[in-house]
Amino acid sequence: MTIIRTKEFILRPINLLDAEPYFEVMQDEETKKNLTSVPKNLSEAKQEIKGLIKQIKEKDSEIFTVEINGKYAGNVLLQHQNWNPASDEGRVHIWIHPDYRGKGLATKVLAVVVKYGLKNKFKRIFAQCKAHNKGVITVLKNLDFKKVKTHSVENSKKILWVKE
Repeated sequence: MTIIRTKEFILRPINLLDAEPYFEVMQDEETKKNLTSVPKNLSEAKQEIKGLIKQIKEKDSEIFTVEINGKYAGNVLLQHQNWNPASDEGRVHIWIHPDYRGKGLATKVLAVVVKYGLKNKFKRIFAQCKAHNKGVITVLKNLDFKKVKTHSVENSKKILWVKE
């Protein structure tokens, strides 16, 4: 399993010890607006994390916890597009704990993960966000992702982005 260390943070595989702060992020109103569903309780959060750990093992996914000074700061997922391990296309998802938002952390974390993904796994990496998610839109633009299309998914207007 990959661990990436920078001067500002560590990216390490998610584990069940992340359940409580992970659940805190999922209960944040801003997070809820930008995800399709979130766990309703700590038990569901643990089940979600177990599912993510299974994806690491079975689908060649990399699901990192962002850690700053030993504390949970969020997660970033690097996965094969459409969960197809044979694909040379990837995708990223990120969520940051409210205590760490607005400080450029998402941009720094995604920059590291995208660089790693393009160097080691993929020809291109996609990201998708809800059209009202101005924070992620700004991050993706800052990292030179190109807008592919705006479309509706599950009754929600979303924007698909790509970086090659």
